[in-house]
This record gives sequence, structure tokens and C-alpha cells, in this order.
Amino acid sequence: MAKVERGVLSQGTKVWIKHGDTPELTKMVCITGIQLGDDSVNDIDDTCLEEENTTTSVPGLTTPGEGSISINTDPKNATHMTLLQLADEKAVVEVFIGWSDGTVEPTLATDTVTLPEGRTWTSFVTQLKDTNPTFEPNDLVKHAVPMKRQSKAITAYNTTP
Repeated sequence: MAKVERGVLSQGTKVWIKHGDTPELTKMVCITGIQLGDDSVNDIDDTCLEEENTTTSVPGLTTPGEGSISINTDPKNATHMTLLQLADEKAVVEVFIGWSDGTVEPTLATDTVTLPEGRTWTSFVTQLKDTNPTFEPNDLVKHAVPMKRQSKAITAYNTTP
């Protein structure tokens, strides 16, 4: 009997961040988690004055979610220091998450990132926010860098066999 695939593993996920006035695409090393946050849709009240019992509404704009990028902070890891510096600057960056269902990598030409086929990609624009490290007994020093997405998280699924 053939083995049934049950989904895509988190292990093997890779993360790139596009940042800087002269854009750089940095492949992050040892991200331990990413929370994208949930988007919410605002309601625009369209209740008529003659309504006596229930308000009604139509969907308004979407407010992008707030999440975080987590690391086991390593001062010798240049990408960790880049992430913390960008957070300190409250930088707006583009994030590209390459799922583990492929191994192709994005490319940067001028200021445009190309996401090749052969892997599922989730990408978004976000503003990073400064944070402090956490210290717990019998654990590593960690940062959960808060981020406020400035766009919808768009996922392009891998359809190659």
C-alpha cells in the first residue's frame, strides 16, 4: 500500500527578508517560528433608521494581522543581528517563506524578488517592531520579534509534481 501524504512539514521551511534602501535579500538562518496573525474585516454599518431590532453591515477594508518571527538569539548569527537591527529601526520589509515542499530559492534583480515554481511560497510586507529578549530557566535566550503586516499574506501553492 502506498504511503499517504498528510501535509507539508514545517521542518525544511526557509525564510528570506528583503530590506534596505538598496534592496538586499537575506536568507535567514535558524528561524524557530513565524506567526502571521489573522486578518480581520471591518464592518461598515448600513442600518436603516426604520430598523427596530437588528443592525446590518457590509464588509469594509481588511486589517492585516499582527504576528512575530521567533529566534533562539545567537549574537554570532549575522542574520539574527540583522533581524534585531531591522526591528530596532521599525523597518518595513518583505518576507518570503519557502515551504519545505521544494528547494528552489528566490532571486533578487534590481528591487524585484522572483519566486520560482517548484515550492510553495507565502509572502507579505510587514513592519518589524523592537522587542526584548526573554530569559527562562533551563532554556535558550529568545526573541519573538513583533510584526504588523502591511499587506495580505499571499500563498502561491506548489503545483509541480
